[in-house]
Amino acid sequence: MYKELPSQPNPPEEPGGNLTEAPEKQLTKQERRKLKKQRKQEDGKKAQREGTIKKIITTVVTVLVIGAGIFGFGWFLISRPSFPPTSMQNHIEQSPPSHIVDRPIPANIQKHMLEHADGGGKPGIVIQYNCDDYDCSPDLVEKLTELVKQYPNNVYLAPNNYSGKIILTKLGKREILDTFDEQAIRTFIEQ
Repeated sequence: MYKELPSQPNPPEEPGGNLTEAPEKQLTKQERRKLKKQRKQEDGKKAQREGTIKKIITTVVTVLVIGAGIFGFGWFLISRPSFPPTSMQNHIEQSPPSHIVDRPIPANIQKHMLEHADGGGKPGIVIQYNCDDYDCSPDLVEKLTELVKQYPNNVYLAPNNYSGKIILTKLGKREILDTFDEQAIRTFIEQ
């Protein structure tokens, strides 16, 4: 039914045409050199594209890793709790204006108070409260003030912005209270 047509021979390759399609055995020495040069150029372009892609991927991965590291470190710094000092390291020889103040005491002055109250005498104790970040009863500051007045020689009272409602500190020791506990505060002071 169907008649097969005789196959026609491939047309001869035109000079300067695409040599990659012609069988190598049929090529002249000059054409084989040209073909080899074309392949080498194509391989070079391919390697250059792959190198560029690798550089882009490496750069993106590096930027992501560094960004994640910076974000993680920032999150760590922000999320970690902040507490008053319990050592004298890096203190300055300065005392607060009184034992009961209405402003936070700078950390380097707190450290000096832990060394000795009012610049001399026995070590000091600093009681701090944070009613900005925690719910405090209306009379908390009044209760703390009355208690601190009973220890006029070495106990200080000040507001703070540390991670705790009531924080008691003395040299080498810290205690955090969620509620006013007079007995716990007295025990801390007198130990």
